[in-house]
This record gives sequence, C-alpha cells and structure tokens, in this order.
Amino acid sequence: MKSKEKINCSIGILTLNCGDTLRRCLESLKDFGEIIICDGNSTDNTLEIAKEYGAKIIKQYDSEKPNLRCVKDKASVRQKNMNAAIYDWYFFMDADDILPPETIGEIEQIVSNDSEFLVYKMPTKIIINGKIINYASWYPAYQIRLFKRSINAKFKGKVHDHIVFDKTIYKAGIMKNYYYFIWPDERIKNFWNYQKIYTKREADVFEINSWNTFLYWGIYHRLKIIAGFLIRMPLSYIRYGFKGRLPIRFELLVFAQHFYLLYLLILKRINIYYEQN
Repeated sequence: MKSKEKINCSIGILTLNCGDTLRRCLESLKDFGEIIICDGNSTDNTLEIAKEYGAKIIKQYDSEKPNLRCVKDKASVRQKNMNAAIYDWYFFMDADDILPPETIGEIEQIVSNDSEFLVYKMPTKIIINGKIINYASWYPAYQIRLFKRSINAKFKGKVHDHIVFDKTIYKAGIMKNYYYFIWPDERIKNFWNYQKIYTKREADVFEINSWNTFLYWGIYHRLKIIAGFLIRMPLSYIRYGFKGRLPIRFELLVFAQHFYLLYLLILKRINIYYEQN
C-alpha cells in the first residue's frame, strides 16, 4: 500500500520541558513534511520524544545552560525557528496544543493548490478539561499562523509574538477550521497568577518613553479594548447563554487583567516621568 505523501509545510514549535504534552502534539502532526523543535535546553524527556518523531531539533540560544526560558524575546526565538525551515509554507504552534484532522485537511488543501492567498488567519478556541469551549467574549480571536516565508514575514512582540508583513501587498485569507489552545490543569487552577505573570512581562517590555505613545497605546488603546469587552461579554451571554461557553470567572479575570495592565502602565509612566525630572 502506497504511503500518503507528506504535506509540504514546515511546523515550528518552541519547547522547554514539554514532555507531558509534546507527544500528543507531535502525534497530531505526522502528516507534515517537517517539524522543527526549537528547544530551550530542556532537562526532561522533551528531546527524546522529538527525536522519536523525527523532528529537526535546534537550540533557542547558543548556550549549554539548562532550562532557558524566552520570556522577553520570544519573537526572535520564533524567527530562529522559522529560519530553519525547508518549506516555503510555514505554520507555528505551541507544544501543548494539537491540530485536529479537519484543520490539517484544510492546510493540505491550501498548500497543495495554487492558493489565492499567501498568508492565512484562522479562528481559535480553547479546550478545558477535554471540552471545547464554543463561546467566549473574545471569539473568534483570529490569529495568523499559516503563511509563506517568501512574503518576508517577521515575528514581532517580546511577550505576545505575532507575524508582521506588508499588508498593502499581501491580503490574508481566512481559514474555516480552528486552532485549539489546550489549557493545562496548572493554568486553570492558578489562572489569575498565570495572567498576572504575563501581564507584568507585557508591562515590562512596553515602550512608553514618549507621552504620545503612552496616551495612545497605553491609555486609549487599552480603554478601547476594555470598552469592547464590556459590550461583547453581556451580548455574548444574551445570544448564546451559559452552555458550552467559557466559565464566567475566567471571563471576569481576563477583564480584570486589562485593568491591571492599565494600572501597571500608568505606574511605569509615572516612574519614568520622575526619573527624567
């Protein structure tokens, strides 16, 4: 029986002690022509699992120090991961997530045919305790994860990394199928502490040296997000009810997280002002 041809697309994954979830992730990616693991010198069985699945392994940093976490330069590590790919089509994901068969099938269709678009954004959903969360206030939360490297795409963002490219030349297509974020038990149990850590990192790298930047991105943009959340959350409950949606405590904590970031940015700007005067 003739074996199925691999999908001509490289998958990039960052890892650090992901032994508990990596096997599940790689098992879902067997149809892809290349998997690249960019590792932060894991000390568990992450690399053994990666080798078992034939993944290409590269180091996040030129160092032998164990357990290196890319907390403030994630985009540069993502870029290194992408630069090691052999295929033009590239998809990046996290080691605790999976790609379902229907999403893989859609990617194969895009890659195998002369696609109208060279970059695609896709809707996302969360999985908690094995259950798909169908409704949340920020859904469909589109993210760009599939694109051709030849569009000269670059990763930006020191904490929340994302792809940037010339949008005047390349328009993004929209995928129908989802990317699923699988929330680990630790995150669910300690959700607020988890969110605070990321919020503090975001505030630390947020550049607000000028008043214009602070007022627009630190205040106006953040208040705009909060206002949108205030509108969407009750409308979402009215439209979809409580069944199959994100528990309200998580919704409220995400809402509180935006206020917390606003507070940290104001505090940071005040400190900068006093340091300069």
